[in-house]
Amino acid sequence: MKIAITDYDGTLRDLKSGIVPQSNIEAIQRWRKAGNKFGIATGRNISMLDFELKNYDITLDFVVCVNGAVVLDKERNILHSVKIPPSVVKEFIKLPLVTDSDNQIIVFCERKIFSIRPYSEMPIELVPKIPFDELAKREDVVQFGIKFKTAEESLKMKEHLPKIFPMLGGNPNRNYLDINMSGVDKKYGISQLLKIMDWQNCPLFVIGDDSNDLPMIGEYKGYTVKTAAPFMHEAAVKVYDSVGDMLINNL
Repeated sequence: MKIAITDYDGTLRDLKSGIVPQSNIEAIQRWRKAGNKFGIATGRNISMLDFELKNYDITLDFVVCVNGAVVLDKERNILHSVKIPPSVVKEFIKLPLVTDSDNQIIVFCERKIFSIRPYSEMPIELVPKIPFDELAKREDVVQFGIKFKTAEESLKMKEHLPKIFPMLGGNPNRNYLDINMSGVDKKYGISQLLKIMDWQNCPLFVIGDDSNDLPMIGEYKGYTVKTAAPFMHEAAVKVYDSVGDMLINNL
């Protein structure tokens, strides 16, 4: 049995067309029919991901969500979760970046999403607004997502974050910054999945397209896609035209 794990946005799902190519879907079906396991490692949480996947005939054997903070099995049972303590949430939402800026910010809980200022590209019904006093009481927050105007701003905040919140870390992805507990990233989430499922000795294939995929690509000698930036081509062991090509080549 082999394990394949792909990033979603920009890797499995084409950013220009906004869809998952049929060739990728057919390759996933062939991969699983051969007795292998397939899943997604994403910065999205499970409600965001399932909102997208309802349009496709794709079966997942597992999901590594919110940059490794939540790991779920095929039935969407939570296998592992790393929450941000309420005391940290209370202090974080006092930052001027949260209270006074115009940055779009969403809050990821284990299964739900809320908005402080919603991402413009997200359906509003998916991200109801949450008052600060209610947010401060939640005990299931796993990630803050902040949209900056540029990727440079996102990276600058990632570098500054540990100085004000040593217990938090940033996972950048283009001009977005996902904020999780320190040490939580896709590499971490995959390591928990492999341990829980006793898959440490199975051949593993991972593929992604941007900065938040670098930890898993570095750890598991992973791949990237042709449309990824040059720095991803340098980091990856091999560049494929698509996820489907990667699956078929390693079938």
